Amino acid sequence: MQSTTKPEDIIRSHNGTLPELKKVSSVQKRELIFILTSKDYVDALAAHDTSVEQFMSESGLNFRILDEPLLTVGLGVAFSVNDTRGIDKELSETLDEMRKDGTIRRIIEKYLSDPDRYLNDKGDNYEK
Repeated sequence: MQSTTKPEDIIRSHNGTLPELKKVSSVQKRELIFILTSKDYVDALAAHDTSVEQFMSESGLNFRILDEPLLTVGLGVAFSVNDTRGIDKELSETLDEMRKDGTIRRIIEKYLSDPDRYLNDKGDNYEK
């Protein structure tokens, strides 16, 4: 795995939540994790699935990505509690419209091969 990344932090501090690992190796450059795996120097790698998919499409190599992620990340937008402009509601309404008309799916499809992996059953990954 790449040094100083969230996957490294999760694996090195798993506190018994992951299977016992014989050895964990970290490297500085992201490209090296794929080379080590493709040459069978390591059995598995921990990385963001989007970077693995990008590497596979560029290199022609195939890796199996586990269905269950080590971590699910949520993103948010913060507004001042004193903001009275109503842009929080406008943003929520706009995102709702984008979900309903398929805009969110079309945007994700431009960058990722399997948009369903990134959409929950509401069709998005945001909460109001």
